[in-house]
Amino acid sequence: MKRIFLLSLLFVAVCSVIAQPSKKGIDNVQTKNNSIALSQIMPEAAIENMSVYPNPVVDFLRITFKSNLSGIIEVVIFNNIGKRVYSQESAIETGNNLISIDIRSKAIEPGIYFIQCVAEKEVFTRKLIVK
Repeated sequence: MKRIFLLSLLFVAVCSVIAQPSKKGIDNVQTKNNSIALSQIMPEAAIENMSVYPNPVVDFLRITFKSNLSGIIEVVIFNNIGKRVYSQESAIETGNNLISIDIRSKAIEPGIYFIQCVAEKEVFTRKLIVK
């Protein structure tokens, strides 16, 4: 019983040491031969500060976000069983962007949905209520 207790204490101590952040910081990551900047490993996010409003929505849904590059964003709305009920691709520019969707004209019935925005392999999903 003492062995199990001592082994569990040793395991907890080792795990806590491993989980602590490095004292050198994370500005650079050292490899055997090279020093690689963190920005090369983790590129800047393509989309930041995404907001979907109003929620619940009655007529016009607005999606706002800041983009760090130009490209295409795909907006998909799924119902509560995962069926795609709406899909749209939009061009985005560097800086602040706004996408507006007329929910009434798209014949989206009242209920609970999920809206998914995909840009540069980043996926953002939000719950959406249509009244």
